[in-house]
Order: sequence, then structure tokens, then C-alpha cells
Amino acid sequence: MRVTSFPLPRPGRLEILSLALMASTIAAMPAAGAEGAAEYREHVMESIGGHMQASADILQQKVDHQDHLRLHVNALTDMAGIARTLFPEGSEGGDALPAIWEDPDDFSNRLTALEEAAAELKTAMNDGGDIGPAFQKVGQACKGCHDNYRDE
Repeated sequence: MRVTSFPLPRPGRLEILSLALMASTIAAMPAAGAEGAAEYREHVMESIGGHMQASADILQQKVDHQDHLRLHVNALTDMAGIARTLFPEGSEGGDALPAIWEDPDDFSNRLTALEEAAAELKTAMNDGGDIGPAFQKVGQACKGCHDNYRDE
């Protein structure tokens, strides 16, 4: 295989300004700190809620997308797996109540319950059985955190 090299054009003023703007934006990102972490956490949690609702719509046969259920269950399992990384010390804010950081052991146990329930849901789906009870368990795990640790 022969590789031909092509001369790269010299960047113009617009390209240089664009690169400078990107670099300054990236450099400013750490300054966002807790606010950025809280916003990111809310986006991830909203995605969990979205996958839960979409799965419920499929399970209740409100929509004809049975072939999408696997995607939503896999996403729920993945999101449950990263949930505990979303609450580092100093990321207080958003809908998260201070109780998260005041009682970290209980909160951690609730996150573990979410991870385990999501894994059970995925196993039930892969086994081809009735996933209703496993889906309800995920919902209960979500509610267990929301009741105590989310400002609604």
C-alpha cells in the first residue's frame, strides 16, 4: 500500500481564532466545579428516568417498539453502574439534598440496590422470562433514593 502525502494548508485567521476560542473554553471548564458536576448529574439522572419511562411504555404496550426494550435495559444498567460516581464531595447542588453527604453509607447502600436491581432486570430480559417484577424493583430502588435524597 502506498501512502501519498498532501501538503496541509496553512491555517487562516478564522481557524486560528476558532482554535483559540476552543482552548480558552476548555481551560475554563474546571472552574465550573460543583455547578458543572450537579448539572451533569441531573442530565444522567434524567436519562435514567427517560429509559425507565420508555421501558414502561414498551412493557405496557403503549408503543410498538418491543425491539427497543433491550437497548433501554442495557442503558439503565450502564447508567446505574455510574450513578455512584456522580456525587463526589463538593458537588452539592441541583436536586440533590445535603442528606446525601450527611449519610453517605445509607446513600451508598441505596445506589448498590439500584445497581443490583438493574443487573437483575438485565438478567431477566436475557433469560427471556417475565421482566415485570425486576422492572418494578428498579423503580422501587429509584424511589428509595428520591424519597430521601432528592428535592422534588
